[in-house]
Amino acid sequence: MSIHWPIIKRCLAAPTRIAMIDETRTYRRADLLVGALHLAGAIKSKCDSPTLGVLLPTSGAFAVAALAGWMLGKVVVPLNYLLKPEELDYVIKDCETDTVVTASKMLEFMGLVPKVPHVLRMDEVSFAGFPEPLWPASADDEDLGVLLYTSGTSGRPKGVMLTHGNISTNVRQIDEFIDLTEADVALSVLPQFHSFGLTVLTVLPLTLGFKVVYHPRFVPQRIVKSIRQHRPTVIVAIPSMYNAFLSVKDATPEDFASLRFTVSGGEPLPDATSQRFRERFGVTLAEGYGLTETSPVTNWCRPGDWRAHSVGVPLPGVRERGVGPDGAPLG
Repeated sequence: MSIHWPIIKRCLAAPTRIAMIDETRTYRRADLLVGALHLAGAIKSKCDSPTLGVLLPTSGAFAVAALAGWMLGKVVVPLNYLLKPEELDYVIKDCETDTVVTASKMLEFMGLVPKVPHVLRMDEVSFAGFPEPLWPASADDEDLGVLLYTSGTSGRPKGVMLTHGNISTNVRQIDEFIDLTEADVALSVLPQFHSFGLTVLTVLPLTLGFKVVYHPRFVPQRIVKSIRQHRPTVIVAIPSMYNAFLSVKDATPEDFASLRFTVSGGEPLPDATSQRFRERFGVTLAEGYGLTETSPVTNWCRPGDWRAHSVGVPLPGVRERGVGPDGAPLG
């Protein structure tokens, strides 16, 4: 199944429902779909390559750009705006794209313009009126949908090839594993050029139809205020972010009372952070695990299954084997 068709169907089923909120605006589902159609027209007039670079901060705009790319049958390449200029140049050259979708403020922040034939600034695209009709491209499970660049353990960034089936399957696995509904609200502080930010905090909520609130920068006090305002039920973050919440002096257990799933990933969760968070806010941080190559989630410690130092059982359809240093299987 394609990544984009379930999102399109969700938008058409209830176009007035809020899909996303970021620090600039609120997006109804209709805004997401119509915006993607407008942008797709602009991309179509410039982009001849099978790949499309997306260089945007964590935001609803990223989702609009990604959806536009998939609707055109492009392979979406989320670009890491924290890379050094020479690393970004390498990624753009390696993925062989001729077009990067970005925004003027993003380029001002970075202090550079990507070396690519076409730089499409979203703030210069007209989103007024009715977009040009477009029948979205179809995609089979084995068709490439995303190229996510990861540094790996050494050397230059490496492009991980994820198919439409890879991403869509991981969304279905998560949906089967935990009981997320349209009533849920996710708060996203992870970059969308990261596999967790892309799959779990962009494709998953848009596919299942629950609202997501995006923040481009992690400022603990500001995020706590956002939690008070939007009452999220899902947060996925890294341990250092949870530790930073402890520095917000006026944060209270009531601020975090709406959370059903408070997931820590990316690195091992220190005992001190876990214990202090539980003692101060009454919230147990549950660890999860995944990697870019697995689209990304493989394990998730659900609240009822919590054990210290455990990332939980594998998701449905995932088989795992533990081995020792000698390669022999462990118990």
